[in-house]
Amino acid sequence: MIWIIAALGALLAGLFMWLRQGPELIRARRTGVLIGKSASAPRIERAADPERFEALLRQRGKALLSAYWLMIVGGTLLAWQLLGVYLIVNGYG
Repeated sequence: MIWIIAALGALLAGLFMWLRQGPELIRARRTGVLIGKSASAPRIERAADPERFEALLRQRGKALLSAYWLMIVGGTLLAWQLLGVYLIVNGYG
């Protein structure tokens, strides 16, 4: 039972991370304006500084990889555990 809760937690954590950072990344690719995360929140525009914009966009994309892995691992583990519970309940295990 604890593995089901851990898998569900990993799945939800990855989803939360993606929902917090993913739309900003998509919006920045579409509009060409990246808003920083600091207190002063500088705007980095693709037209004004293309190298810095692409570097920051690439870094944020790499940061989202952990969210994708959490969702994949959590979803796989959850499916595996639920399959095990199903098999035990129906007398196959």
